[in-house]
Amino acid sequence: MMQSQSIQPLTHDKAMELIREMVPAIRSRAALTEELRCQPKETIQAFRNAGLIRALMPKRWGGAELGIQTMYETTVELAKADPSAGWCYGLLVLHSWMLAYYSEEAQREVWGEEPDACIASSFGGSPANQVTRVDGGYLVEGEWGFSSGIDHSDWAMIFAHAAAGAGNGIDSQRPMMLLVPKRDFTIVPTWNTIAQRGTGSNHLRVSRAFVPEHRTIDMVAWCQKGEGPGSHLTGNVLYQYPLYAVIPVSLASALLGASLDAYELWREGIKGKATVRNARVADFTHQQIRVAEVSATLEAAQALFEKSLARLAADQPIDTYERLRLRRNYGFTARLCNQAVKTMMDSSGAGSMFEANPLQRYWRDVQASSMHITFNMDHLGEMFGKLELGLPLNQKDSQLS
Repeated sequence: MMQSQSIQPLTHDKAMELIREMVPAIRSRAALTEELRCQPKETIQAFRNAGLIRALMPKRWGGAELGIQTMYETTVELAKADPSAGWCYGLLVLHSWMLAYYSEEAQREVWGEEPDACIASSFGGSPANQVTRVDGGYLVEGEWGFSSGIDHSDWAMIFAHAAAGAGNGIDSQRPMMLLVPKRDFTIVPTWNTIAQRGTGSNHLRVSRAFVPEHRTIDMVAWCQKGEGPGSHLTGNVLYQYPLYAVIPVSLASALLGASLDAYELWREGIKGKATVRNARVADFTHQQIRVAEVSATLEAAQALFEKSLARLAADQPIDTYERLRLRRNYGFTARLCNQAVKTMMDSSGAGSMFEANPLQRYWRDVQASSMHITFNMDHLGEMFGKLELGLPLNQKDSQLS
């Protein structure tokens, strides 16, 4: 069993200290990460050794049981160094939080064997996948995509609609998450992308694996009420949030961190840049205006995001309206970050296209990150707009939003 090498109990301040100590090494592996198209083993091992994956893990299993704010701030710092590293780290912390909603038996299977277990997820199942009710659980067959960090993961949570077994007539098309161990899936190397290369978001294939009932969770109750078999085991409201009030926090934190560091790179680059006619770029009025606009856009994005996190920390029930308001805010944060980084690139000249210029990597990764389905403002705007105008949500959105 692999054990965390951290000596001091993990507090918010200690977590931030550990992350900052990792930043130089994370930055130095940026080119290797792009080449590997996944996180280097050294990076993941550093997360495990420091005990950082346990940040939102229940104390009863050796975790720190820290708040969502810790996931946000640590992910931002890592994403400044490398957007893909921040993305994968944030998901590892998030997935440990998600596991706390599963049954006691499922938690024991994972954390009883390996407290620093790495967990991936996939919400991108093929329509041809089959999840059939059988005695004691479900028989799973199919392929799931966009599973960030699957290469370094010991377990995977996969989203599916379960079909009823022949003759029993129960659980037909039940939306659920299933927890699958590494021995039951194979990785399909599909991640040949131009951006977010280091996330290693490959497909995973499951071939007629049996998933017992205790390793499943009902998505409707989780999404609507923040309820799961394990959500009340600790008595901590941290494990009673509706699922989609929290999932985007991990992803948006990485996106925001990448955008903030892109701004630092861009601004410092302007200070020392000259045109081919030896004019100082910093003296151009239009460039000064772009700096003002971009910095304001990022400050607005961060303020909106942090206001949303403050709402999560308020320890008050989150109904459908509040949940969709949070999701709208997360999506708009992503849009603002995308706009800011695009403006930087548009104002950077042809030199920004060279691979040696790190700004182009941040631009690619921010663009790809902001295209994640959880930030789709058409979908988010439609749902929130309906509620604002007193209109009903459709059935799927009312259940799984």
